[in-house]
Amino acid sequence: MDYEAMSGGELQKECARRGLPSSRAAKAIMVKRLTDHDAEQDNAESTEVPRAADVAAQIVQDIQAASPAPHVRVFQQTFPAEPDGPDEETHLVYRQATLQAAADAGHHTRGDARLAATVGDHWVYEVSVRRVT
Repeated sequence: MDYEAMSGGELQKECARRGLPSSRAAKAIMVKRLTDHDAEQDNAESTEVPRAADVAAQIVQDIQAASPAPHVRVFQQTFPAEPDGPDEETHLVYRQATLQAAADAGHHTRGDARLAATVGDHWVYEVSVRRVT
């Protein structure tokens, strides 16, 4: 944000929203507090390890955003990962389980399920679906 362009009242509101002190502070002091707070937040975010569920949700969200048709969605299912990857039998079971879960949730599947990602200690299987109307 461009704090220098903000008015004193706007800076006070932004400081209050973030829980920073702002009463009777000069504009330059509030700008410094907000800038320092932004830097602290950037450092905290860069050192945090994302949760597997958050990463999986982001993957699905990215796939849905790139989907060419708005009525087509991606159904996702996670399974515990094995160290050497899925053998053929396990892969088939997980694909079938993903297709069945999508159908149970009221979706029409479009194509076969696939292993989309490994997130932490989980595999994310997905299938394109169209919601039953």
